[in-house]
Amino acid sequence: MKKILKYFSILFLSAIAFSGYYFLKEYHSYYKGYSQETKKVKIERGSSVKEIAIVLKRNGIIKNEKTFLIFYRLFYPGEALQAGVYTFSKPLRTIDVLKKLVNGEISRYRVVVPEGLTIEETARVFEEYIPEQEFIRAAQNYWLIKDLDPEARDLEGYLFPDTYIFPEGASASLVVARMVRNFRRKFTPSMRKKVEDMGWTVRQIITLASLIEKETYLDEEKPLISSVFHNRLRLGMPLQCDPTVVYAMKKLGIWNGRLLRKHYRSVDSPYNTYLHKGLPPGPICSPGLESIKAAIEPAETKYLYFLAVGPSHIFSRTYSEHLKLLRERK
Repeated sequence: MKKILKYFSILFLSAIAFSGYYFLKEYHSYYKGYSQETKKVKIERGSSVKEIAIVLKRNGIIKNEKTFLIFYRLFYPGEALQAGVYTFSKPLRTIDVLKKLVNGEISRYRVVVPEGLTIEETARVFEEYIPEQEFIRAAQNYWLIKDLDPEARDLEGYLFPDTYIFPEGASASLVVARMVRNFRRKFTPSMRKKVEDMGWTVRQIITLASLIEKETYLDEEKPLISSVFHNRLRLGMPLQCDPTVVYAMKKLGIWNGRLLRKHYRSVDSPYNTYLHKGLPPGPICSPGLESIKAAIEPAETKYLYFLAVGPSHIFSRTYSEHLKLLRERK
């Protein structure tokens, strides 16, 4: 009897020793089962721990599914493994992979959206991460801005230009919604109150800001450009803003990269501010904060004309002064 007990004791201790050895070996074992320099793996929302283990094994991130499941039960029982796209680039221990998924260390990308882009141009900024047409469809969701702009039929003007960081795999609707939320933060209640006191609507002020944005990228000139447009609107003069003609041609599908004098009269569109007085029907791009501020608070001038000279402009009060400057520049 004693021999039997001794035998089973030895077996038991051996099993414990082997388990301990296996545990330590697996715990400290690094693994990289893919040949690429980096490997991206998408964990779908709602996946079970077992399903995640299978995906990781299939992609060469872990060596053994059972080890992954055992370590999960030992170290992270009941913890949620976060969905998303993960990037792997070096050998990792199974416990490191688990930690990465528990902490939700998903891959992210940084994108800079410049001022003055249309919806279509903004879509192309994101084309590496989001299909262009998918982005454009998401930007038709005018309900995101409907309370501020009841006339909106898309989000033109409201995809705020800024530097963004998004998780890889983020949907177009999520990206667009965050850009609109950013617009709402930057377009503060005090700014909206000033617009209301002016007797303007949000749509009108963002439309004017978009014209200013397309006319100059120099922040110090924006209040002066704004003053010209405000003065012309007050006098009932057409704005004669070249970028509105370009935008109209893009909307009509006839833009070929060249704006000619004949287009001022031949492009039949409500956006053509040579043919139609007042503001165009809506924004022609998404303006930056300085252009919005300039639209709300123009410089106090009597300027009615401006002429591009390199990156800047020369301003004049009368048409005769403007013509003189034109002749001098030829």
